[in-house]
Amino acid sequence: MARGNRFSGDTRISGKMHVDGTFEGHIVAEDDVSIGIYGLITGRVRGTKIFVSGKLEGDVICDHLFIESGGQVNARVCCADMKVDQGGVFVGERSLPEPTLGIHSIDISEAEQYAEHNDIFASLPERITLSKKVK
Repeated sequence: MARGNRFSGDTRISGKMHVDGTFEGHIVAEDDVSIGIYGLITGRVRGTKIFVSGKLEGDVICDHLFIESGGQVNARVCCADMKVDQGGVFVGERSLPEPTLGIHSIDISEAEQYAEHNDIFASLPERITLSKKVK
């Protein structure tokens, strides 16, 4: 989806998806999702690998989340592996999938319910920002 374009709704993708415009809604991809530096996704995203150079807000289920320099993620995330490059920002909650489940077997509504009812999150401050300090 090119810069300057706007989409609102739900979509299911059998391949890869790249967003450099504005997307509001739900994305279910059987492959990778990438958000370019001009891209903004607000909603729920599911994919194998998610690469963020722009902004992502909402709920995320994936195997691998990569927040690149300049990328911003404000979300509840369920992923096995997460990498935040220097200059990348993550604000939100992260949970690990159960070892026997793949990302495509996790129902987004179940992930939301798990995050909402997990008492450990109630004891955390409203906002946590992770960043890598340069020596």
